[in-house]
Amino acid sequence: MRRTFPAVIVILVLAGVSARAHHSYADFRLDQKVTVEGTLDELKYANPHVVLKIRTAEGTVYSAEWQAASWLQFYAHVTLTTLRAGDHVIVTGAPSRDPASRALVRLKEVRRPSDGWTYQVVPEPSIEPPRPRR
Repeated sequence: MRRTFPAVIVILVLAGVSARAHHSYADFRLDQKVTVEGTLDELKYANPHVVLKIRTAEGTVYSAEWQAASWLQFYAHVTLTTLRAGDHVIVTGAPSRDPASRALVRLKEVRRPSDGWTYQVVPEPSIEPPRPRR
């Protein structure tokens, strides 16, 4: 029992570090937004991520990583049939630091103009810290 408890703590800490590293966005410019418009070539809908492959009118293919599949399904009501290959979409997200990778993460908006369907991240309200009284 004395050896088991420290081992469990070490495993939990390492698992937390691993999960955080998996979701690192160091290769992306989170302070910028890029909008890509095109045809949805492919939709990979599997936990932990949903990945959209979008082909622009010029033939360039972008990869856009959406939220976790389970989160989208439960909170945003996005299902397996919400988007389909062939849909014309407009996607806004944070671009990669390497423009050649043509990747976006942290999608802020996904739109399908044909019927007006939109997924949009609602920004959290800014809360100002209380000011000291004089």
